[in-house]
Amino acid sequence: MLKLIEFSNIEYKYLTAKVEDAAKMKAILLAAILIVSGLPQAIQSPMKKEQEHGKKETKPANKSPNAVTESASPVATPISQPAPNPQANDAKEKPSSWPAWTDIFWPTWVLVIVTAFAVAAALKTLGSINAQVEEMKSTGVQTDKLIAESMAQTKSLVEQSQSLAKSAYYLGESSNATYRSASAMEKVADKIAVSAEAATASVSAINQQMRAYISVVIGSATYQERTKNLKFQAIPSVINAGLTPAHKVSFKAGAAILPNPLPDDFDFPLADSISGMQVIGPRQNITVAPIVGEFVDDAEVDAIKSGAQGKALFAWGIFNYEDIFGTPQYTKFCHIYTWFADGKTVWGYYASRHNEAS
Repeated sequence: MLKLIEFSNIEYKYLTAKVEDAAKMKAILLAAILIVSGLPQAIQSPMKKEQEHGKKETKPANKSPNAVTESASPVATPISQPAPNPQANDAKEKPSSWPAWTDIFWPTWVLVIVTAFAVAAALKTLGSINAQVEEMKSTGVQTDKLIAESMAQTKSLVEQSQSLAKSAYYLGESSNATYRSASAMEKVADKIAVSAEAATASVSAINQQMRAYISVVIGSATYQERTKNLKFQAIPSVINAGLTPAHKVSFKAGAAILPNPLPDDFDFPLADSISGMQVIGPRQNITVAPIVGEFVDDAEVDAIKSGAQGKALFAWGIFNYEDIFGTPQYTKFCHIYTWFADGKTVWGYYASRHNEAS
């Protein structure tokens, strides 16, 4: 908008300068016309003076014949005098039709011709200036229209900006309300999340309380009696200590006479076959009976039973099952079996490794 107004001012100044130049050209043209119009009079005045001067000189010649006749009447006429030539006299008395080259007549006409060319050029320049002035006037009108349109557009833009400002204000108010609502909802969500966590923890606690728990306790055992074909055998007791049944109960178990304590590199090997696949109800128990694979020397039986000679009966294994919620669970065990001095009462305890459960 400012650029259009500045451009209009420049055009106005340029138009004013053109008008002033046109006025100057008109003044120069008028002066040239006055000079040209005065030149013929200046040229005629010297010629008139010359003609008058010639007439004054010829008047005595007209009077001379009377004087001659009066004085020549007593005198005889001259002999053989040539007759006067009237054409020659007329030629002498008649002045030349063109003045000499040194006369002021010729510079004056040169000045007239130059002035005529200058007038023609001035007229042409004046026409061009008038055309430019008209074009500038039309351009000024168009510029005024553009300025008016730009001002209308500016006014419209101002109104639009005010409308946008109002909209932004209302949007800000709406966003503040939305922010407050979102903050309140966030607090509610936090409370719901806390409640959900509490509910989840409660459900988890209920699950932990209600699920099945398989425990493997010492139970009993038998010692080797070759005459009865009995080998060392552990008979641990398996109990569901939970409040719901244990489903798909299976196990692997093994037994052997091993050094006591166990070597650190012992990895509790188990057979590939799986036994069981049954259900153990809450507070119910079953027994398993892993047996040593080979007879030991009969002389070592009492030492193994007492556990005092660095050897003992070991039984180990793993139970796998699912609780009432379908979650897989497991229980690993490793027991050491010995006998009291009477040789019949079993006293067992848990090894330091391989006793864990989910």
